[in-house]
This record gives sequence, structure tokens and C-alpha cells, in this order.
Amino acid sequence: LRAVKNRFGSTNEVGIFEMQGKGLAEVLDPAQSFLAMRPPHPIGSTLTVAMEGARPMLVEIQALASRTVFGLPRRTANGVDFNRLLMISAVLSRRVGLALHDQDIFVNVVGGLKIEEPAADLALAIAIASSRRNAALDPGMVFLGEVGLGSELRGVSQTERRLAEAQRLGFTSFVVPKTGEHHPGPNVHHIATLGEALALAIGRRG
Repeated sequence: LRAVKNRFGSTNEVGIFEMQGKGLAEVLDPAQSFLAMRPPHPIGSTLTVAMEGARPMLVEIQALASRTVFGLPRRTANGVDFNRLLMISAVLSRRVGLALHDQDIFVNVVGGLKIEEPAADLALAIAIASSRRNAALDPGMVFLGEVGLGSELRGVSQTERRLAEAQRLGFTSFVVPKTGEHHPGPNVHHIATLGEALALAIGRRG
């Protein structure tokens, strides 16, 4: 449920509830609910931390690349901006050399969430590449970053809060953009380009 009002204070707040026998009950830890059925060695599935209002929330992004049976490959986005999917696909093709011209691409955000910020770009790109190459990913790795048209990774807002939320849930490996801001930790990888991120996430695993 998202708050809507016309004055005084922020409307950027969201509450997560589930229907039970006695009515609506608050979901105290939405991330655990959304990730409960995630496979141990995911292909085409990545994690990022989205800001839902003032709340950082770990979410799973799934992608499926499948050879098209039509002349024009389809792009289907559920939970992410369609134009953003087109842009990420173009960057993967042009800048990274991933052949997507003959692939239908389907993207889904688990749990019915809708992500409207560019901080999920990197997770989206890695999910597509993982599916296209049929390469398993580290299930404990979290991706944060905006992808530019030159394949450069750009910083996102409230990175520290996002990392703290992922660490609270037990995740210890993170890929973040290489900017002037340094985020301490032995498994925080500061990466400059999408190609480097792909080499880290997929290159060693298939």
C-alpha cells in the first residue's frame, strides 16, 4: 500500500501487507518473503536494493533471454520501465558485445514490485547477460548502479543505506560503481564499467 495525500509531508512511503485469515497483517521483513523461493544457483536472477519511499528493500530481478521465432525480437518488462529495458539491451549489445538481436527478452521483478529508479540498471543488465550465456551467478551477490550509454557505471543515492540493509539480511558481496566515494568492506567491489561487472559476476562462472 502506497500513501497518497495532497499536502504536508512526504508521500514517499509504502507499507507491505499480506492477507491472512484475520485480515491484513503487516509483513515485517518483506525481503525475506520475496526471496524465500530463490534458487541456490540462480541463472538470470540478480539482487538489488531499491528505495521504496524511505525504506530500502532487497528485491530480485529475473530475466529470460530466448531465441525469437519471429522476425522482430520482443522485449517484455514487468516491474521495470520498458524504455529502460530497451536502453540496457542496446548497451549490452553495442558496448559489451552480447548478441541480443535474435533474442526475446522477458524481465520480471519478483513480488509484484515496480522499480522506477536507475539504481537497478546494473542488476537488470547482469540478469539479462546471465540468462543469455546460461551462466549461474553467486546467489549472495548484490548489484547497485546506474548504467550509462557508454557502459559506464554511475553512482546512486543512499548507497550506504542500501548496503546496510543487504548486510542486515546476511549478504556480504556487493558490486557498486567506482566513484569518488569509497564504501569499506572486503567484499565491496568498486567497478567502473558494465563490462568489468560482467567479468566479475559471470566471467569466472561460465
